[in-house]
Parts: sequence; structure tokens; C-alpha cells
Amino acid sequence: MLQKHPLFAGFGPSEFESLEKCLVRRQYPGGQVLFHMDDEGNSLHLIERGRVKVTIPSDSGEELILAILGAGDFLGELSLLDGKPRSATVQALEKTETLCLHRKDLLALMRNRFDLVEKILEVLARRIRDTDMLLAERNFLDITSRLAKKILDLGDIFGIREEGRIRIGVKITQKDLASMIGATRESINKQLKALRDQGLVRISGGTIEILNRERLVRKARIFPKP
Repeated sequence: MLQKHPLFAGFGPSEFESLEKCLVRRQYPGGQVLFHMDDEGNSLHLIERGRVKVTIPSDSGEELILAILGAGDFLGELSLLDGKPRSATVQALEKTETLCLHRKDLLALMRNRFDLVEKILEVLARRIRDTDMLLAERNFLDITSRLAKKILDLGDIFGIREEGRIRIGVKITQKDLASMIGATRESINKQLKALRDQGLVRISGGTIEILNRERLVRKARIFPKP
């Protein structure tokens, strides 16, 4: 998996050999927290398998989900770069395995590989753009549009195409959806029923299927990417 990770594309055999000596494999059952917001940040996590959610508390104390990450993603880079505490809490949604790289080892790699620096900066820039978009959506889109867009986003990331439908390959609760778009569980329940009755989605056992992506896009009022 390490040789296929986009972060290390272009590394040679000797570099991978040195890198593997620095990595520590960690396993987390579903529900376990990898680290809490404000914890000391001294390692980068490369997700090898499983999925995690990245959360921060809202002003009212509710959980806000910033992202769901899976195999091939990495997390914890902010604290490694600036030496400050963790900016969010990360919790495993299912059995998850990560490869951990200590801060001193990552910084040593970055001194010798500017392409690694570029790749980390690209991911940081994308995540900042995603956060900007999230803030814009919460200010300017109604709940129906925010929910439709979030379902589309999840379909793009975790979707499995099946006979003209897109099944989201990770179970998402109504509470999770509410945390992702800044809404109440009750409003999510109401809007999901409306989308189902309109023939746009199907919901079964915590799994969401997109039945009509084109109509769901119109419902989402998709913003152009900044």
C-alpha cells in the first residue's frame, strides 16, 4: 500500500526502505478516537484501511463533521507542520488501520523531497477550499440543498455504481448527516423522506442510494468550485 500512496509517488526502493523503518502500524476498532482536538500532535496518520470522521464542536457544543476520510487519505498534517495541538477530533467509523509517521521523521523527509512538500500543500489547499465552501453553503443554501449536495459528495467519494444507481459504500446515520451540514436530526429525517418520495434517493438499513443524480444536482444548487 505504501508504494502506491500518492504522497510518496516517485520514491525509490532505498527511500521506501528508510520510510518503512520509521512507520508504526496502529489499529482502531469502530468508535475509537484516534486523537482529540487540542491533543499534542506529533505524528501523521496514513489511512491504510477503514474510515474515520473529522469533527469539531459547534458554538452550541454539538458535533460538526468536517470530513470523512478513507484508505489513501492522511490526517494530522497541520500539527506536524506548525507544532501546535490537534485542530480537530478524529474517530474511527469502522475497523481502521493507519501507518503513523513521527513529526521528526516527516520533517527530515520534507527537507530532502520538495515534491513531498508540494503534495502536502496541495491537500492542505484543497481542504481549505472545502472548508470555505462548507461555510458558504451553510450561509447561503437551505437545508434541502445542503443535504442534497452532501449526499452527492458522499456518492462521489464512496459511491458504488449498480445498475444505474449509486450506492454510498459507507453507512451514514441521520445524526451524521445533521452534523455534516449543520442541521437537526429531525430536519434531516423530514428532508430525507421528501427526497425519497420524489424518487431521488432510497434509504435502507443506514445505506443511501442515489436513484436520480441529475435531479439531485438540480436540488443541490451546486456552487462552482472556487
